[in-house]
Amino acid sequence: MRRTLIGLAIVAGLVAACGSSAATGGAPAGGAPTGGTQPAATVAAATGSPAASVAAGTSVAGGAPMTPVACSLLTTAEAATALGVSTNPGAPSVDPKENVCTFGGTAIADMLKFVEISVTDPAEFLPGRAPVAGVFDRLPASGVGDAAYYQKDYLPNNSGTTMELSFSKGGKTFAVDVVIPGSPDAQLQASEKALALAAIGRM
Repeated sequence: MRRTLIGLAIVAGLVAACGSSAATGGAPAGGAPTGGTQPAATVAAATGSPAASVAAGTSVAGGAPMTPVACSLLTTAEAATALGVSTNPGAPSVDPKENVCTFGGTAIADMLKFVEISVTDPAEFLPGRAPVAGVFDRLPASGVGDAAYYQKDYLPNNSGTTMELSFSKGGKTFAVDVVIPGSPDAQLQASEKALALAAIGRM
């Protein structure tokens, strides 16, 4: 999700400014971790079971279909398995133009670990787009939906990378991000694929 990168850069800057703080869970603030990621935002704590929110209309806001509801596609347990830590229930985006659900780690040390699943604008699904050196790479993804690909984005100032799995199913498009600072690409890809398959099973 390209909107995610803005939040990632902000958090990376804050971590760098705080330098000596140990409560960030060790997120890289400079340097260039080979397969690591940086967080997009702090996830608000919530209680209860994950679930699917609000009305299941078929309207489109900002190009993103409002059905299926993103928070109906994954469970807290699935997100926790992907992150390897206890996780808050899925929280929908506060932006009504986004159909996004975020599951974040519950402990202070795990606040920068999260899973995000989105129902995206089909115009953003670009499997044929050529990679740009130093900006983003495209990696093949097989066995997920009707078509799928991974995109690895390089954040500014050598502040890390992100890994996202985009996929299509039944004419709609989706994206899954697993953010675990410092994790290798292969781990993120495997976790994102497992979550995508779980989401597809609920469609």
